[in-house]
This record gives sequence, structure tokens and C-alpha cells, in this order.
Amino acid sequence: MKKAVIAALLFAWIIPAVQADEQVNRDEVARLRTELAAAYYARGQYGVALEEVKSALRAKADYALAHNVEGLVYSDLREFDTADKSFQRALSLASGNPDINHNYGWFLCNKREKYADSLRYFGNAIRSPLYANPQKSMQMAGLCALKAGDLKYAEDFLRQSDRAQPDNAQTLLGLAQVAYRSGDIDAARTLLARQARVGTPVAEALWLNVRIEHKLNPGGEAENGFAKELKTRFPDSEEARSLAAGRYD
Repeated sequence: MKKAVIAALLFAWIIPAVQADEQVNRDEVARLRTELAAAYYARGQYGVALEEVKSALRAKADYALAHNVEGLVYSDLREFDTADKSFQRALSLASGNPDINHNYGWFLCNKREKYADSLRYFGNAIRSPLYANPQKSMQMAGLCALKAGDLKYAEDFLRQSDRAQPDNAQTLLGLAQVAYRSGDIDAARTLLARQARVGTPVAEALWLNVRIEHKLNPGGEAENGFAKELKTRFPDSEEARSLAAGRYD
């Protein structure tokens, strides 16, 4: 009788311990598979990335980060409805995760053109005390507000980003666009000069320089110089086509 009691007690202790080990193993498999999926996604190997996501979710169906990577992959594959469901699932499991909030905000802004909706998720990310890169969401929130035509919100967010991470080329370009659209041509010109010192030439910046110089001195040397560089560097860009058509605004 005594032996039976001891055996029962041992059995009662061993079973939860084994189950706990199995759960730890499932968690570790899900984490590692998700990290592999993210690495394959970054390399553009979307099929392999999705296979790794599936492996992660087989180990742990409610692993939020796996659903997050799944959303990124389907977004790049332009399967937007599926991507949306993946991000929503990830947020339902980890609503406070700043990276998931940022990624969903980015998706809504850049793939769905739901600029106002995206700001909610960027705001969630920015407010998270666990977020290592709030300036990234500040920048994206500013650029999305700019796309929505809300110059005040755009400037507020972009200035926050500039204070957190000075001399970021994309942030400076965004601020220059805000200044230009607000009619402050001198400020736009100054910001573009800063942007040129820290970033590589991009069509958007060159085109903005062309439009600024066209307002200040139409047909002048500065305008012609920026126009030539735009046509040489980015001949197939939308900005070069606007230049050729004379669509300055």
C-alpha cells in the first residue's frame, strides 16, 4: 500500500514535469523557426519563409511573432487580405507588442493606403516602454500623415523622429516636403541641403530640389543642374516623367 502511494505521488510529479519540458521545447521550436522565417524573408526567399512559419505554428499555434512574420511575407507577395488576417491574429495574441504594431501600421499605410488608421498602430508602438526604436515609428507616422495631407501631424511626428535620431535622410526629406507644401521654401531648401549631406541622392529629393529652384529662379542654373541629375540618375522614375511633362505641382 505504501509503495502504491509513493508511486502515485511520483507519477503525479513526473507527468507535469514532462509536460512542462514539452511546452518549453515547443516554445523554443516556435521561436527558432520564426527567427529562421524572418531571416529568409529578409533575403526575399518567401516560400522558404512561409514553410518556416508553418513549422513554428505547428509547434505553437498561438505564437504571435510567427503570425507577424507571416503577415510581412504575404504583404510582399501582395496577398493583402491574407496578410491583414495574419497581422490581426498577431495583435490579438500580443496587442502591446511594439514591433507588431509598427509592422501593421506600415502595412496599412503603404499597402492599404489607410493612412489615418495606420497612425493608431504607430502610436501604440511609440508609447510602448519596451520599444527599442520608437524613432522608426515616429518617422513612419510622419510620412503617412504627410501622404494623408495632414501637415501638422506630419511635422510633429517627423520632428520627434529628428530629435530622437538626428540627420536621418528620410526624416529630413519628409520635413522638407512638409515645409515646401506649407509654403516655407527657404526652410525646405535648408532641409534638403542637410539631407544631401547625410544621404545618397534619391529621385524624390532631386525632384523637390527642381521644384524649389523652379519657384525661386525658373530656368536658372540650379534648377537645370538638379533636373539634369534627376534625368541621368533616375530616367525611368515617376519624378523624371513629371519633369518631362512640366508637372511641377
